[in-house]
Amino acid sequence: MASTFIFFDRLDAILERIIGDRQLTPSEEVTKKYMLTQGAAAISGLSAMFILGRVIEAKMFAEFCWVYILFMIGANYLFLKAKNIGKFLFLLKIAMIVISSIYVIRMGGLLTSGGLFLLSVQAVTSTVILRNMRKILTVSLIFVVAMTLLAVFEPLFPTRYALNPQQNVIAFVSSVVLITGYIFFFSLYASNLYTKMEHLETQRQKELNDAKTRLYTNITHEFRTPLTVILGLADSVKAGQQNHIEAKMDTIIKNGKSLLQLVDQMLDLSKLESGKMTVSKIHTNIIPFLKYVFQLQEFYAEEKRIHFSFFSESQSYKLDFDPEKTAAIISNLLNNSIKFTSEGGSITLKVYAVSNYLHIEIRDNGIGIPAEKMEKIFDRFYQEDGENTRKNGGAGVGLALTRELVNLMKGTISVKSVPGVETVFVVRLPVTHQIQTELKEVTKGLNFDDEKILQSKLDTSKVQSSNHQQLLIVEDNADVVAYLKACYQNNFRIIIAEDGMTGYQMALEYIPDIIISDVMMPGMDGFELCKKLKDDFRTSHIPIILLTAKADIPSRIEGLEQGADAYVVKPFNQQELLVRMQKLLELRRNLFKRYSNGNGSGFSSDPVILKEDKFFERLNESINRNLSDENYDIHQLCEDMAMSKSQLYRKFRALTNDSAARYIRRQRMKRAKELLQTTDMNITEVGYEVGMKSLSTFSQLFKDEFGESPREFLNQR
Repeated sequence: MASTFIFFDRLDAILERIIGDRQLTPSEEVTKKYMLTQGAAAISGLSAMFILGRVIEAKMFAEFCWVYILFMIGANYLFLKAKNIGKFLFLLKIAMIVISSIYVIRMGGLLTSGGLFLLSVQAVTSTVILRNMRKILTVSLIFVVAMTLLAVFEPLFPTRYALNPQQNVIAFVSSVVLITGYIFFFSLYASNLYTKMEHLETQRQKELNDAKTRLYTNITHEFRTPLTVILGLADSVKAGQQNHIEAKMDTIIKNGKSLLQLVDQMLDLSKLESGKMTVSKIHTNIIPFLKYVFQLQEFYAEEKRIHFSFFSESQSYKLDFDPEKTAAIISNLLNNSIKFTSEGGSITLKVYAVSNYLHIEIRDNGIGIPAEKMEKIFDRFYQEDGENTRKNGGAGVGLALTRELVNLMKGTISVKSVPGVETVFVVRLPVTHQIQTELKEVTKGLNFDDEKILQSKLDTSKVQSSNHQQLLIVEDNADVVAYLKACYQNNFRIIIAEDGMTGYQMALEYIPDIIISDVMMPGMDGFELCKKLKDDFRTSHIPIILLTAKADIPSRIEGLEQGADAYVVKPFNQQELLVRMQKLLELRRNLFKRYSNGNGSGFSSDPVILKEDKFFERLNESINRNLSDENYDIHQLCEDMAMSKSQLYRKFRALTNDSAARYIRRQRMKRAKELLQTTDMNITEVGYEVGMKSLSTFSQLFKDEFGESPREFLNQR
């Protein structure tokens, strides 16, 4: 028995070389091995029966063996290439029954075919490897139906005795011996395979349990340390120790953020594992975006006096990439380098292209990684237990998440390290242009070079189709501007202002649909800009999003107090910011219903609506005061409102989805209808009262507005 298992072990080694390095589940690997061995055994057995058929001059029997040999060779080749193993095997077993049945018919029947139907029995018995009861029962049912039909219709077969009695007996006995040996051998082999699979599964479960234990240990440590700090400082403040209160609060916030980052990373890993994380790519120059992500980490490097430098062989590398995933990858690697680089050290991010891959290299002169640990650092929940690594913390999630994200974008990541000298991580992302044609229209005329970005604020000819709403970006960082344009250029017509004062002037000139503004800017900051725009009735309706790295609660409160509609912290999520903009615009569209008929529908305590109610009160007062003046038009209304024609048009369109000229006409007709209902004035007098000296024009406009002429309206009274 020992020699039998040694034979099976050697057979397994050969099969593993044939299968190669494929990503197979243990069950799929067992099935592959079993079916490849079965195919080889079938070809060998059929070859022996083919020779026997030639010796006893049973031509039809020999022909069947030869056809079956060719069939099995082809089936084995296709089996190696098959992606859906279960489906392929299911169809293979049915094909075996069909071929056997055809030759049983040609040779005269079940009992005169030399036992060929036994091969169909083998097809049924070997389906147990599928471990799918529905498929096993289906194959069995097909076999029973086929054998029943062969028995019933045997008298109708064209050939009655293709084999003479002696040939039939010899072929029948050889088939019985072959099938019996075949079933015995593969019963032992299947038992051996499943025993090994159970052993591997036991080993895998042990490794999984070890990983869980390591996870619980690391996670407990990672949660315990910041929680101890937070609770300790909170207790000291509660006990009345008011010294260094601001520093204590900063420490509590910092440790709280560390916990939140760890939770977010674990959730991202869970999404990746369940296949719920998707890639959302844009096509643009990646360099400004990488500079933006790099600059977000500079603060943490400055805290440790680390020399932080960015270098790119070219200022333009255009490719398809996912901004959110790329930001997570680079941020994790830079954060890791900062964590394990001593004070006064250096970190360099270098970008260059090799063949069809963009290389992003992050080099530091930190503590390094021992050679024996190099292969494990990307394993989930792995953490080296050295003095330096434990001192710097980490649950072994960041690098595991980084590798999974790189793989998700079809890239690779590698690391080289000389402990105490330097560590180099290299991320390779494929340079593709698959979505370039989709973005052709929206990228035409847009260049993200820093100099051209600052010059583009008034170049409205280079923005997208006028069908899109207008977005004003007020930001003094050219890389952030480039990133925002790359993210939203196919959603909005974008105009740019490089500081708060310019942003204010452009907001008055263009009356955009929505504004994104930084907070920290020279001259006029984001808070002051927001207050000035919200206090000006020409721009008070525009939603404003403050986008900044100032994440503290007082800054958020100040921004909202100045009238900001949303406060978003950098680094932001591209999709989240887009949804915020869409929802704010949707809320503004709800104002259409309130003002489309010319006045607010009831009292509201909403400060935004109160401001717009005052605007409309002033507007209606001016129009009603001049209704009888036939020359009163949009130009005089603009003078009364102290607004330019374009300002009034965009403000009015934002609030009513209509033009101011049409609104004036509608107000005239509403007043005319009111006069016809409540006074004895005739149609001509009413026309003069609402500034309509031409009776035909008045009648036509009245009919357009209410569906009937003034005469028809009076007749119905």
